Amino acid sequence: MPDSRTLDEFISHLYRSATRIPPNQYREWALEQLSRVIDFDAAFWGTGNEASINFHYVTQVGLDKQYAKRLKATMEINPIRDAVINNLGKPVDMSEVIDDEAFFNSPLYRKLFRPYGIKRILASGHLDSKNGLYTLLSLYRFDREHVFTEQERELQQHLIFHLVSAVSHAFFLHLRVGDELQQTVDQATSAICDQQGCFHEVQPRFVALLNEHFPERGTTLPFALPKLSSNESKTIEVGQLAVSLKPMGELIIVSLRPLGPLDQLSKREQEIVEFICKGLSFKEVAKSLSLAPSTVSNHLYRVYDKLGISSRTELAQLVSAQNSEA
Repeated sequence: MPDSRTLDEFISHLYRSATRIPPNQYREWALEQLSRVIDFDAAFWGTGNEASINFHYVTQVGLDKQYAKRLKATMEINPIRDAVINNLGKPVDMSEVIDDEAFFNSPLYRKLFRPYGIKRILASGHLDSKNGLYTLLSLYRFDREHVFTEQERELQQHLIFHLVSAVSHAFFLHLRVGDELQQTVDQATSAICDQQGCFHEVQPRFVALLNEHFPERGTTLPFALPKLSSNESKTIEVGQLAVSLKPMGELIIVSLRPLGPLDQLSKREQEIVEFICKGLSFKEVAKSLSLAPSTVSNHLYRVYDKLGISSRTELAQLVSAQNSEA
């Protein structure tokens, strides 16, 4: 078993490497790093919703694309499932749940593990009770004589929290600074959801804001998401929250912030406010929006009237205050 210094270096490496590993490759990369401290021949890393444990994000090493389907199809006859769920955070060895003779003669072994040559299994579950995200990490060995040791189980127990945390850190780090996504202040309170509102990744402040406005919510979004086209972004109001939506493949980036005074402005007024707060003159704003300078001036004074202010300085302060709340 690696010493404490080696473990600290491994954990630090997980977080420090987040900027250079693309989010869609990070989990596979992290498993590769894990294989250097715990020897395994194959691995399954699935994330799903607490209610269904239906994995919506799967990373596999040494397995084919059919494995996740086989795993799901045999879940009801898999004795390690309940053992993992009842011992969250603590790795479970299949040999502790069912003896070898029964295991190697079971329908589960024939249907799921034998086609892949899997002989030894060490599985652990992690549940974030705040957002309902459930993670299963299973490590496999093909050599029946190569059993998992107590030290290796302790190591997996120690590292699963950091693996889950590091992948979320990496994802949102790229979300904020990546070239393909806009950098917006309200992405500090973001989640990645599917169309049904199940979380795939979620930040703590996002959960806190939901709990504040929807105290009786379950483990999914407490409101329905509208359908979006592949390149469509949209902002909607739900109660006292502004909800910004942006598609990301088959998933949706959902960002929350409390409604503020600026939300009463029209889209055109908000565009003008954005340019004005960047220090542009009426003429420069007019050119950017293909408007007459007098039209920009009229819009701005209507903005002042709506917000109860009378100067650019007050406007900039209001924008800054609302952005900081986001």
